[in-house]
Amino acid sequence: MSNNNITPRCLSIEGKDIRVVDDHQYVLLIWGSVYKNRRRPMVLVSIDYHPDTNPPFWLWAYQKAIAIDPNREAELVAKFQQRIMSSLEPLNLDSIRMVIDRMRNDEHINTAMALGYLSDYHMINCMEKHNYSRGSHYLVPENQFGSLEDRMFKNIKLPIKKISGEDLILDIDLDYFLCPESFDLDLDQNSIFVDLVKQAQIITVARSKSYFDFLRTDEFTIESCEEKLIGLMEKIIKNDTLTQITDRKMGDRPYGETQ
Repeated sequence: MSNNNITPRCLSIEGKDIRVVDDHQYVLLIWGSVYKNRRRPMVLVSIDYHPDTNPPFWLWAYQKAIAIDPNREAELVAKFQQRIMSSLEPLNLDSIRMVIDRMRNDEHINTAMALGYLSDYHMINCMEKHNYSRGSHYLVPENQFGSLEDRMFKNIKLPIKKISGEDLILDIDLDYFLCPESFDLDLDQNSIFVDLVKQAQIITVARSKSYFDFLRTDEFTIESCEEKLIGLMEKIIKNDTLTQITDRKMGDRPYGETQ
């Protein structure tokens, strides 16, 4: 297990916190920490190649059930899932750390929903448009894999107006980005990702190196991908801060005065 899971890379850009882990399930500890401080659930927008919305601890429970009695698979899976979930205390992150090694990297979102860390999620991905009782999935067209442009968000019909009023966690998996050109985003022509970054109370990033290396389409390293994403978000955040400062200065001028 990498040290960047239990001790993630931590950045603060103009007061905006960004946390980077190696394996995606470990963002659950970060979301739990946010919940512990705020004591109210948040809404997640996650951008990922994979949907990452399997049930909590499903694979661990399934493998254990099959090993014991394949004929009672469904019964035992539910039993083992319930047993491990009942051991978790939402405000006690140590209870999660003790069992997180049994969690797969596609089970953290619905675990966060079950623990009350999230009230809803919007899962943008390149594989499946699931229709579950809670949460929403959005399938990115193949010719827009890796895109952060407005036309991608509009094509998948992300409900921007609904999301705009929420306390937001923005979550991004680097395996979504197949080439460096994904980050050549014209910020004057594309406002949706910009607004998501500005609105997010915290941003979590997963490296998912094995998936990234498998999916990439050219000589594009995960280190380069991480720095390009951080650089893009830093540009968005600093532009926003500069705009706010300029607006305040304009507001301090006597009525009708111009530069």
